[in-house]
Amino acid sequence: MIGEVAAIKRQISRSLRTRLKERGVTVASLARDTGTSRTAIRRVLDHRNTSITLRTVVRTAKGLGYRLRLTMEPTIDKVERVQAPREVLPLMRGLGRAVDRLRAN
Repeated sequence: MIGEVAAIKRQISRSLRTRLKERGVTVASLARDTGTSRTAIRRVLDHRNTSITLRTVVRTAKGLGYRLRLTMEPTIDKVERVQAPREVLPLMRGLGRAVDRLRAN
């Protein structure tokens, strides 16, 4: 889980640092515009610092013209093999042959 958190933070901080440079905005002016401290902005921009609040991330993103969206996806805990119904087997074989022909081209 720690690796996943670090990867998410790296992506957020990279995007925000890039946007900061593109817009020519300073940390001080972004802090003023968002009503937060320079230290808080620096924590958001530091890819190693995962001790930040969502509020600070959202404020920083909004101050740079971004809207932050958080999505969650279910993970697959177990994959089970199932037997396909007999009437589907010819269709599956035909589909497999068609895919093989595509690969050959």
